[in-house]
Amino acid sequence: MGCFMKDTATCKALYFTGVPVWLVHTEVYISPDMNIKEPVRLMCPEDIVKAMYSEKGVAKPFPLIYCGPGGLLHHI
Repeated sequence: MGCFMKDTATCKALYFTGVPVWLVHTEVYISPDMNIKEPVRLMCPEDIVKAMYSEKGVAKPFPLIYCGPGGLLHHI
């Protein structure tokens, strides 16, 4: 799990809480001394499930495990 984003402040905050992040930006903002292994084109997978889980037509969201601030002290 992780996230792709364009906002540097949010990316930094999530990074320091331990969430894997990928900062996406255009070539203009890539510094000449940055090592790039292989540029790729981002695309959304077509087989990903985005719908709410349901049983017999009734939505059954998964139970909430934790609600509160993130960070290493709050990992389950």
